Amino acid sequence: MVNALLIESPGGVLPCLETLILGTCPEVNISRKADSLADVYHQLREMQPELMFVDIDNLKEGEIELFDNFIAADFEVIFVTTTVDYALKAIKYGASGYIIKPVNKDELVFAVNHAVQKIKRKEEQARNKHLLNQLIQHHVHDRIIGIPTLEGFEFLHIDEIIRCEGLQKCTRIITIEKTDMISSYNLGEFCRLLEPHGFFSPHKSHLINLKYIRKYNREGSIIMHNGTYVPVSKRRKKDFLNQFIHF
Repeated sequence: MVNALLIESPGGVLPCLETLILGTCPEVNISRKADSLADVYHQLREMQPELMFVDIDNLKEGEIELFDNFIAADFEVIFVTTTVDYALKAIKYGASGYIIKPVNKDELVFAVNHAVQKIKRKEEQARNKHLLNQLIQHHVHDRIIGIPTLEGFEFLHIDEIIRCEGLQKCTRIITIEKTDMISSYNLGEFCRLLEPHGFFSPHKSHLINLKYIRKYNREGSIIMHNGTYVPVSKRRKKDFLNQFIHF
């Protein structure tokens, strides 16, 4: 059951919309109604709606400033409006859909079904992410790490990884098999997983396996087992030397 919220000024179209929802969308539960966006804005964390219906035509000037925050939230939004211009704006800002007044039953069912499918996909993605994180954490204790890629997950023994290199929001993994892979995890996530297992970050964009260091140059660079150079930042040079001495 999808937890829904209806927002509209008194005397508007949403009472009729509520009746239609109850009669045509059994998967939607209208748990709360409000007269304005401002009335519930600071209560959304407690209410935790999954779907919101908003009559955009009746938004007041002060409420329009809240518009972007609502669209960026975790819940889905369906706008009810009299003009196509408002509807297109709603889609531009990421709304699940819109309904043109007067409300048509088929359009309502289509918009609600689209929003419900998006909600279900997000729930499934959240469950999968939780399960995969549990799987990764379990394998790390066996020195095996699950690396999320565009195709799925690849599992490597930690000793196969020579180094990791940050690429904006992704990470490049360099292995002893001389095959690189790109992971959707950022470098910070790999630092968290691998530093307890003999890895060190000598630079904000690099994480290295200490067992594969071939040479350290005093000017501030490391040569790895595969011949690649990794920089050592000035502020991490002392920590690196201490780490390497005690490794």
